[in-house]
Amino acid sequence: MRQSDALKVAFRERRGWRGGDGRAQQARVSVVGGDGRGGRSGSRVRVQHRPCRHSAALDGNSADEIAAAIQEQRKSAANQITNDYLAAVRREDLVRQALRGEQKNMNQVAARAVQYNILKREVDTNKQLYEGLLQRLKEASVSASLKASNIRIVDSAEPPAKPLKPNIPLNLGVAAILGLGLGICAAFFQERLDDTLKGTDDVERVLGLAAVGLIPAVAQLNGNHRGMHRLLENNEALSRKENGNGRRPAASWHRIDAEGPQHTPLIEAFRSLRTSILLSTADRPPSTLLVSSTQPGEGKTTIASNLAIALAQVGQRVLLVDADLRSPSLHRLFGAQENLGLVSCLAGHQDWHTVVRPSGSPGLDLLFCGPIPPNPSELLSSRSMGALIRSAREKYEFIILDSAPMLALADSRILATQVSGVLLVVKNATIPREQVKQTLSGIRSVGANVVGVALNGVDLHTIGYYNYTADGLPGGIPAEGGFLKVDSQGTLQQ
Repeated sequence: MRQSDALKVAFRERRGWRGGDGRAQQARVSVVGGDGRGGRSGSRVRVQHRPCRHSAALDGNSADEIAAAIQEQRKSAANQITNDYLAAVRREDLVRQALRGEQKNMNQVAARAVQYNILKREVDTNKQLYEGLLQRLKEASVSASLKASNIRIVDSAEPPAKPLKPNIPLNLGVAAILGLGLGICAAFFQERLDDTLKGTDDVERVLGLAAVGLIPAVAQLNGNHRGMHRLLENNEALSRKENGNGRRPAASWHRIDAEGPQHTPLIEAFRSLRTSILLSTADRPPSTLLVSSTQPGEGKTTIASNLAIALAQVGQRVLLVDADLRSPSLHRLFGAQENLGLVSCLAGHQDWHTVVRPSGSPGLDLLFCGPIPPNPSELLSSRSMGALIRSAREKYEFIILDSAPMLALADSRILATQVSGVLLVVKNATIPREQVKQTLSGIRSVGANVVGVALNGVDLHTIGYYNYTADGLPGGIPAEGGFLKVDSQGTLQQ
């Protein structure tokens, strides 16, 4: 019987002893400690009964004390049982951990035993191999120590009079034939792979148009081979001409009206282009001309500017308009910085007469782009653009528009419908034929008139066109005072 049950029995007996014959009974409850076996403690309750002489001694307070003692003993017994259970669980965990450790050690011992057997077999194999090699080495040493006794001289060796190999003449002949054949094959292969537009023959055969101008590479005249849109870096004598805005032209562009030494082939090239434009139509030359290209960097801005300068030099009133609203560059060529321009006119903020600037060359006025708009196509296709061109035709004989590249943008095709002629600029031996054909197809799809193609960056050494000069000197450089001053306007009128 547990301790708490024994206390309950003793309490019930104590309460039962009251009454009867009126003699009070007194119970003495004592708890005797456990026996201490196995780390656990037990308890037994010894209840002794004796007659109580004074029944009034057992009152309510005694009953509460007994109940408290019973509760205390119950808690103590429950805690003791819990502690015993937890200790047993911990001992079980320790035993399991020890078991797992022993199993792991057994597995390691088995793996090491396998590795030991592998290494032992490898040692035995290497030992056998070493012994075999040592035996062969000894046999080779013995064989090398033996002298050959069956050799006799049959004929004495003599040095040859000439080397047998290499046969230099034969090798040179074969190398020349192979080199010539490979060079011809490489040339044909390169020509086959090169699909760029080169020379006037390609222009007429592929595009069906006439090459109205051949613009030489300016840097090529100085001994290197870069394009015309780059200024000669070592031509320090090239002067900067003042324009109407009081600014000087940037040094990264080339203008044929600049003061100082000039390149005659380049000037004559633009004069030839000017003549081709003036004679491009039977009745009268196109009064509004759009200059565009297939891709950026083909020199359309430089060609448009110098063509306008060449037209102004024969007494024509020319307006040069920067209609490239995406990447304008005309203001850099003329060294100007304008916040107002074509965009301001098309947006209705300014009248075009107020934003036109003089160029510094007689007869040539400039209309810059101004601020770059977010909607260039919409501005160019507006009625304001057509009205501006019609109004400018009343004041100027020629209006030249420098526009954006045609291949990926619709700006130039929009402008092509509002002008009387389109000049397509193609950089020689750079742009693929198919791209130029796509550009030309886009121009013709809107019903525009293509007056011709201007080839830029032409190699003068391959055509020999500019070797003929006024005084007959080779190389296109006349002697001092050797230029013939001819009235170009009078010549064109005749």
